Amino acid sequence: MGNGSSRKAPVVVVVRSGNQPSSGDIGRRTVRHITVPEVGRPRSPTPPPDGTQLKILSLDLKKDVNAEQHHTDEIDGIKGLVIRRGQAFTFLLKLNRSYDDSTDQITFDFKIGSNPVIQKRTRVYASTGGPSSGGKQWEVKILDKTEDTLTVSITSDPDALVGEYSLTVHAKVAASVANYAELQSIYLLFNPWCEEDQVYLQDDKELEEYVLNEQGLIWYGNSAQPASRPWGFNQFEEKVFEAVMYLLKKHVKEGALGSPVLVARTMSAAVNFQDDNGVLSGKWGGDYSPHTRPTKWTGSQAILEKHLESKAPVRYGQCWVFSGVLTTVLRCLGIPSRSVTNYSSAHDTDSSLTIDKHFSPDGTPADFYNNDSVWNFHVWNECWMTRPDLPAGFGGWQAVDATPQETSEGIFCTGPCSVKAIKDGHVYYPYDAKFVFAEVNGDIVNWEVKSSGDEFIRLRVKYHVVGRNISTKEVGKKGRRDLTLDYKYKDGSDEERAAVKLAAGYGTKPFVYDVPDTTDDVDMSVEVTPNVYIGADFDIPILVENKSSEQRTISINFALHSCYYTGVIAKQIKTEPTRQLILGPNESKRVIYHVDSDEYLDKLVDQTGLKMTVVGHVEETGQDFGDEEDFRLRTPDLEVKLSNPDEAIQFGRKIEVEISLTNPLEKKLTHCEFDIEGRGLLAPTNIQHGVIEAKDTTSRTVSVYPVKAGKRTLVITFESDQLSQVTGELELDIQR
Repeated sequence: MGNGSSRKAPVVVVVRSGNQPSSGDIGRRTVRHITVPEVGRPRSPTPPPDGTQLKILSLDLKKDVNAEQHHTDEIDGIKGLVIRRGQAFTFLLKLNRSYDDSTDQITFDFKIGSNPVIQKRTRVYASTGGPSSGGKQWEVKILDKTEDTLTVSITSDPDALVGEYSLTVHAKVAASVANYAELQSIYLLFNPWCEEDQVYLQDDKELEEYVLNEQGLIWYGNSAQPASRPWGFNQFEEKVFEAVMYLLKKHVKEGALGSPVLVARTMSAAVNFQDDNGVLSGKWGGDYSPHTRPTKWTGSQAILEKHLESKAPVRYGQCWVFSGVLTTVLRCLGIPSRSVTNYSSAHDTDSSLTIDKHFSPDGTPADFYNNDSVWNFHVWNECWMTRPDLPAGFGGWQAVDATPQETSEGIFCTGPCSVKAIKDGHVYYPYDAKFVFAEVNGDIVNWEVKSSGDEFIRLRVKYHVVGRNISTKEVGKKGRRDLTLDYKYKDGSDEERAAVKLAAGYGTKPFVYDVPDTTDDVDMSVEVTPNVYIGADFDIPILVENKSSEQRTISINFALHSCYYTGVIAKQIKTEPTRQLILGPNESKRVIYHVDSDEYLDKLVDQTGLKMTVVGHVEETGQDFGDEEDFRLRTPDLEVKLSNPDEAIQFGRKIEVEISLTNPLEKKLTHCEFDIEGRGLLAPTNIQHGVIEAKDTTSRTVSVYPVKAGKRTLVITFESDQLSQVTGELELDIQR
């Protein structure tokens, strides 16, 4: 060159679709030639024909317009632009002169990850008047131009990698390049509004609920007494968004960032602390001090903010907390998600797809072998996506679970698992279908362990106990939506039994259904009163039925324990002496057991759960029977209302909220505290309240300054040493 500089030709990259073929395969595969724009270090410019180098003076990300169109306008305070993949976004460039279509080119250089390269799609060039590289459909269009401005539209791939990109813009005339050095952060999310995105969801009301709604309900209790508690997901809070981006960068491999299947799976591991020092540490009983009791959390925001600040696991969570945080993370990323509660939820530890209970020859539990369990309830998540890795028909809702129960591929995570595959018993599809199937449709099998310990006799199979009233919040409403028939066919139907036997064939005990069932002629059922409040006395009626045509002499033993919601016994409350019962042919009788509040109040644990156990023996036939029934004592609700209900509720104007609680116990409550939060109303706030005397009513007034208009929800929890899991909420419509 005359000026002594060297000029390299643009690099041409050959990319073959599918697996990389040998030279003899080229004729059988599509070949694309990608020309990489000549960008990089600034160099001595070659003067353009008119003597004026094209330069970019400023770049306007059009944040407000783009955010509204991409449904990210609720995200506040983030530097840079938050948009969704597969959808056009707009930039306005200020130039030093007018743009010339015949000579000028502007290239947008998007980079993500530690070592961005085109071949891995971690670097993308998108140019005016030229092809893109590093992606299939990154497209640039000029929308408008004036003497010194240029308005462009850029559309990313619908399967582009999600996360934080840096953006540099290059202006080129002929071979002369001028870089616009101001780096901009572009956050690209999944796009459930884009038909070509794997997470596309057609229904507008479901999009509003499962992507945009920042408040919700999570169900708990047991199948006979389902209850809900409010939860603040707050996925668009500034620090929550930053925490999710931190988790994405820390935990998800760059090559997986385009797949909602792999992102959801990795996030189910990142939300628990096992393996990778994730968000939450779990604890299922005992003393939680000096950390946070799981029932105390009002939502995900405080948890994710604390983890972002400390980079250490937050203590403590249980299943609904893990689920609430995962819902926040997935919705923040643009993956439609909901928290789902399974009542009588089984935990199968040996992949048998049955829940095995073992007994010694004398009828006592053989605890050494009893590793499986049935929880009163368990909360996981569903996320919506297609499954290109599975046969057609298995897309849609996928079960994914962040609670650390069992390892999957060596890591504590679960899913995504096709709900349709679970229903049909196709437990060989990824991921973790066997475990989820057992949770919702495993049969309980009682085994007798012979004294030698090496022989197991199947005694009885209890059908249709596991997987009841599978629940989530209704779309756009506060009610409960039942999902049970999404996970399994009607209990006892031919289709349901066929699915169970198909699934069991892939388990570790496929022979369990080879033994015919025996018919017993004495039956027993427990009639639990659903609305017994803590502090009240109550009765437990047990119905015993003789279905034979002969007299039966029956002995019954009864025990009552407090228990954790996982079904684990905590403390013995009472036992009763053996009762004798004589039933005539086809006769039934009720046996009533009475419980005083003084017997249980000082023995209750989290969730106020109780486990009643009844064991019986029939003298004439030798039939042994027994059953367990878990139930809970209800706790009072907080009363939450406006101090002045006639006052206008306006943006930026203080409002007073009154919170009231009546102590239902005959003893005082100590170390009382309220936790309050509301997206756009009040950041997570703790109020220490001291003591509430026996049967006394207390109230607190809280000042709230709305900073966002529209419908907002205030969520409150109350905790004390004697009483927990007390919640309340107040919906407000904030006017501008």
